[in-house]
Amino acid sequence: MGVADDVRAVWGVEALRGLWEKAREALESPKPPATFRLELPDDEARRLVGEVYGRPMWGQGTRISVSKLDSAVRGSRFGLGLAEVLEILHGRPVVQRESTSRDEQRERTVEPLRSALAERGLADAEWAAPWMQWIHQYGRVAADELPTIARRAAGVLSALALDRAPETWISRGELAARVGGAHQLDNGTTLSRVVLKAAALAHGVESPGNERERRALWERCGVTLDAVSATVLCWALPLAGSDDWSRSVRQRFAIGLPAHLTHLDLRTAPARLVEPGTAVAVCENPRVLESAAEERIEHPVVCLSGHPTTVALTLLDRLVADGATLHHHGDFDWAGVGITRSLWEHHGVRPWRMSAGDYREALDRAAADRTDLPNLVGAPVGTPWDPALAELMSTAARAVEEEVVLPALLADLRAGLTAAGT
Repeated sequence: MGVADDVRAVWGVEALRGLWEKAREALESPKPPATFRLELPDDEARRLVGEVYGRPMWGQGTRISVSKLDSAVRGSRFGLGLAEVLEILHGRPVVQRESTSRDEQRERTVEPLRSALAERGLADAEWAAPWMQWIHQYGRVAADELPTIARRAAGVLSALALDRAPETWISRGELAARVGGAHQLDNGTTLSRVVLKAAALAHGVESPGNERERRALWERCGVTLDAVSATVLCWALPLAGSDDWSRSVRQRFAIGLPAHLTHLDLRTAPARLVEPGTAVAVCENPRVLESAAEERIEHPVVCLSGHPTTVALTLLDRLVADGATLHHHGDFDWAGVGITRSLWEHHGVRPWRMSAGDYREALDRAAADRTDLPNLVGAPVGTPWDPALAELMSTAARAVEEEVVLPALLADLRAGLTAAGT
């Protein structure tokens, strides 16, 4: 037999068909990629591809370097280049395609994304078009991986709270397992990067640039990264249980220390946390809770420390389910009233000193004390519990942080919110 017959006999087997097809696709591309993704469905494929490529293969897939594959086949007993091998195996020469237009290239990227979103009912979402354009321009998703990434991303996005506050929560590992593996959404993966970009567009925020921002965005979408790192700060919760967990938390309060509760804490806690009718103050700034603890004010306080985490929302929902009344105060800025609005709409929280009159009083107090207030920035947020508040804030254009009104908040806590009202 000649060399061509030998090549076909040794390399023209079914287990290597995917390798040669992907290699031809790469060489014939208008801009040949440096590598391509190759699926390895079984042990036979892994063994034979490893023999050709010159290294052992593991797992369900790998990336193949075109130049290394060419060097490997040239170094074989056949001494032929990759293009020559493909011409023998496929019966036709390798011909590089002409470059397509920008519109055609964009459509090749967008079509699998659009189809995957359509299957999940997401194609018409406001964030969909800019997200697809971003992936086309900056997404750095290899063409051979795009269909799989598109399907998995659409599956994840369909489970996220993208246009509302989350009502239920899921762990990131569990969500990833639904679409292909428990680590698919770990930091640094292509899937996590494209999903978080869609989430940022949907929520109108900048793409996260560090771990803290990534965690905040995941939680804003209803996803917990783990059960122990996110916490909610509490003070003087009158826990009703007589179990070890309840006693241990009460002991912290008894010696003047707040408690940082995690998801794991709440899973371990008894079914009922407090008695019906319990009034709980919910604040945004830890300084409020710290002051209450320092003065040993016995009124229950839950601090959100800014935008509420999933564990904070879980605690609030459990308190409401127990029959507690929650009173929320936040900063008088657009982010603060946005948090109040979300809690008011979705978690049964009552605004506490968050009326137009309270805002005007805070402005007057700051002026009397010669306290400089920062400018109010960002897009206005409606305040349906008191529409005049949003109007007055837009007119005054000054933000009032909780520390400015701290004396009034502490006075309410000393008197008891059920007596002081909201």
